[in-house]
Amino acid sequence: MSRTRLSAATNTWAIFQREFMALFYSPIAYVVLFLFMISNGWIFYYYCVNYARDPQQITLVIRSLFSFAFFWVLPLSPLLAMRLFSEEKRTGTIEVLMTAPVRAAEVVCGKFLATQLFYMLIWSSLLLFVLMLEVLGKPAGPDWGPIKSMYFGLFFLGCMTNSLGLLASTFSRNQLVAAVLSLSGNLLFFSLLFLGWIYRETPELQRLFHYLSFQAHFSSEYIGGVVELRYIVFYLGFTSLFLFLSINMVNGRKWR
Repeated sequence: MSRTRLSAATNTWAIFQREFMALFYSPIAYVVLFLFMISNGWIFYYYCVNYARDPQQITLVIRSLFSFAFFWVLPLSPLLAMRLFSEEKRTGTIEVLMTAPVRAAEVVCGKFLATQLFYMLIWSSLLLFVLMLEVLGKPAGPDWGPIKSMYFGLFFLGCMTNSLGLLASTFSRNQLVAAVLSLSGNLLFFSLLFLGWIYRETPELQRLFHYLSFQAHFSSEYIGGVVELRYIVFYLGFTSLFLFLSINMVNGRKWR
């Protein structure tokens, strides 16, 4: 049993290394990182100037920065994950991968973990702006509580959106199609909050849509420094579902 687990870990690690390095050779990854830094850098500068005379400047700048950056949740995972299986299908390397002595679960987990790490590296670039406020804003400095809770939530939300992007990439050899499918799923979860407003006179439906919309999670809890366990369960539940479906999709192709 231990030898089997060691083999599975070794195979997953090999796939992880392969995919993680492939992201550094992918032009789209650098384009995404560049646009992410430029857009958030401009927002950071704008709000620093706009709140220059406000005694709560640092708190307002951080809240505004993360509120704007949160919208990157929608396209970030689709852009990073769209190539995971679509590129393999387009180039024909999927056949080589499926005939290798690796299981579908090892392939899926390795690709997922590589995307998740790169995803968090992109989000960690925002810490440069926070550190600037830490250095220049002494002796007050930023409140790290909401920042930690935002990153905590972004990690688990990334697990869900990246696993959805991975699942979408198993459906098509066209990366654009995979990205659109993944983006559509993200938009669905994002827009459920608006249904809560429409059905605000029905408390049960309003609570349901609030729970299913990750926009609601961050706009009311995480950005305020509150970590809700029920939302973590929500993210991990859908992550497990999407990874399970991805493994079945890959297994279906392997035995076709």
